[in-house]
Amino acid sequence: MESNDLIIKNLLQQDANDRIEIKANATLDGIAKTITAFINGRGGDLLLGVDESKKIVGWNNAHQYRTDIQNYLAENIVPTAPVSVNLFEYNSKPLILISVWEGSNKPYSYNLKIYQRTGSRNVPVDANAMTKLIENRKNADFNWERMPVLAAEIEDLDLYEIKKTMETFLLSNPNKKFADEENFLIQKGLIINGNITNACMVLFGKNPTRFIPQSKIRLTVYPEKQATNTFLEDKLFDSHIFGNITAIFDYLDALFGKTIRIEGLLRTEKKNYPEIALREGILNAIIHRDYHSSKGFMQINVYADRTEISNYGGLPEGISIADLKKKHYSILRNPDMAEMCFIRHYIEMAGTGSIRILSECKRNGFKTPGWKENYNVLTLTFPEITCLKNEGLNEGLNEGINSNIEGISEVVKRELIIIYSFIKTNSPVKVSDIQQHINKSDATVERYLKILKKHGLIEYVGAKKTGKYRVMTDRSRED
Repeated sequence: MESNDLIIKNLLQQDANDRIEIKANATLDGIAKTITAFINGRGGDLLLGVDESKKIVGWNNAHQYRTDIQNYLAENIVPTAPVSVNLFEYNSKPLILISVWEGSNKPYSYNLKIYQRTGSRNVPVDANAMTKLIENRKNADFNWERMPVLAAEIEDLDLYEIKKTMETFLLSNPNKKFADEENFLIQKGLIINGNITNACMVLFGKNPTRFIPQSKIRLTVYPEKQATNTFLEDKLFDSHIFGNITAIFDYLDALFGKTIRIEGLLRTEKKNYPEIALREGILNAIIHRDYHSSKGFMQINVYADRTEISNYGGLPEGISIADLKKKHYSILRNPDMAEMCFIRHYIEMAGTGSIRILSECKRNGFKTPGWKENYNVLTLTFPEITCLKNEGLNEGLNEGINSNIEGISEVVKRELIIIYSFIKTNSPVKVSDIQQHINKSDATVERYLKILKKHGLIEYVGAKKTGKYRVMTDRSRED
């Protein structure tokens, strides 16, 4: 994939330092020392299969060695840390890239020894360094993620999602043991001294906004190119992280829809938005937003000419907008939440999400998205990603439906827009194609089509049983 090539190219342009190491050969013991030192520091990347002159030499039996690395690190680094081990092909040769974040439970040890990075070397820590690591651990225990949620009980958590996360974790860490879901949370630092933490509630709470109201996510669909007092839908997602992720992606899939083309006997479908890129953007905002502030928010706005994802908190210190366009070091604001999302495979290598956003848009023919930061708010904009395909539709719906039809909900208005946009893009289309597109019953689709016909937005052409719908043009209206 193009994004993988960009990641490797970026790493090859850098010299070995406290966050990067490149090796043509390495033992499991040497790898474990380097990764432990990275975790005790600021995180980092270890690239295997490249020599000191940056020549690509590849790695023999890379698939098996990748598995060996994953198992060895999981068994020998204590406490367990999220480690990403990836196999890439670059210049037709296999490479292994191991990426880690800065650990949130320092100090980490390997074979009962604690390592740290000194320049490009891994060295056992001395007494002073040990004291500093322990102090960092104490400070981490007092950050917002690990503060207790007052009056919260285990019954306030979604045990099904916790169990799913625990079982996924055990697939790659089969030697770990947990008595039950609560014990899993305790060992992962999500229950401390018998108290459910803020991070735990945001991750797994049945009703997290009861305890942390700023954890909700708002999604607004506007008919114009700017925010106004008129909107097509204003929706709040107030479940836990995993519930919100599923609900938001399902909603956007229906909102943006897909284009169906039939050429001869072949039928092809393409989504009208860069699915992987938008997914990465939303996940990045969820994980990196500042939940600590009571005014913290996350907002998804769909305008007539773009889609924006904004989150309060801005970029962490040490990361710039320019860094987002290349492989960068991920500075986690919410490491406990990030680790659980990593376990569930919602996020991958540290510092690569923004590269994937850019490359996926380019690969699928969408315009290049961009970031901006103002007043501690980071906004990612996807140009031309919208459900609003036609300004005439907005005017027709707002003037016709809003003023002439009583009892039309925002949900119905959204679905009318989706149907109209689908007909306009694929005109003419059969009723069966529309039904499949919005996944609604025959009766519901017929009701929506009648509304659009009544207001002069679409028309039926052809025989009664084999005819199709198309958008009404100015000329057809005059006829």
